[in-house]
Amino acid sequence: MIMKRKKIVDFKNDVLFKYTLRDDQDPDSIYLLKLIIENIAGIDCHSLKVLNPDLNPQHVEDKDMILDIRVTNEDGEICDVEMQNSSLDQEQYQRFQIYGARLLVEQQKRGDDYVTNIHHVFQLIFIDDLDKDNLVLIDRYISQNESGNQEKHNLITRIYIYLPYINILKKEKGLENFNELETAIYIFKNGIDDDIMKLKKKVVDIMEKKADDFNEDMILQDMAFNRDLNKRARQARMKRER
Repeated sequence: MIMKRKKIVDFKNDVLFKYTLRDDQDPDSIYLLKLIIENIAGIDCHSLKVLNPDLNPQHVEDKDMILDIRVTNEDGEICDVEMQNSSLDQEQYQRFQIYGARLLVEQQKRGDDYVTNIHHVFQLIFIDDLDKDNLVLIDRYISQNESGNQEKHNLITRIYIYLPYINILKKEKGLENFNELETAIYIFKNGIDDDIMKLKKKVVDIMEKKADDFNEDMILQDMAFNRDLNKRARQARMKRER
């Protein structure tokens, strides 16, 4: 008997997450990218270019590989959109900061003018955890002094989107009252469930189609399964070591 392959429907799997957003020639991917970047980072995106659209099966075994989406807009601003299906700890906080600094440094070439050739970096980090000292859905960090004044000409903005908080909002305001961004975040957290299927929203149709198309590709499915297995093994090993 031929076993039916299990579908990947969890958008917290970063292979499916990247597949959903990576194609800047696809109107649906562009719609989702603009929805996320304009409403979370607060910057205009009349045009977008994805700088790293590739999904390479040969790299999926690399535990340090980051399946992020690096996007630039017409003003040269860089948005890095990342999914983290893990808990927040010191290692994660420090990795996010190091990676943001790297995205900034990579723009600088010898002899370049800092003013005209270095562009602001926005990190948009979807993470399946809460900051229990700061219970919000979207949390923005910038460089500032002790008086709370933002550093002039700040170049890095780091924004956490705490996925579990969307289920708190569901209880408070009801799924039917979610806007398009909140609906997308709900799907990132919970997948295409029965409750979300009742909604007649563009973002639901797009993300359902993305998941269906993804699962038609056996190579991408295998990447997602292997990525998930590798992450689970690593987390179990780290837990044993702690």
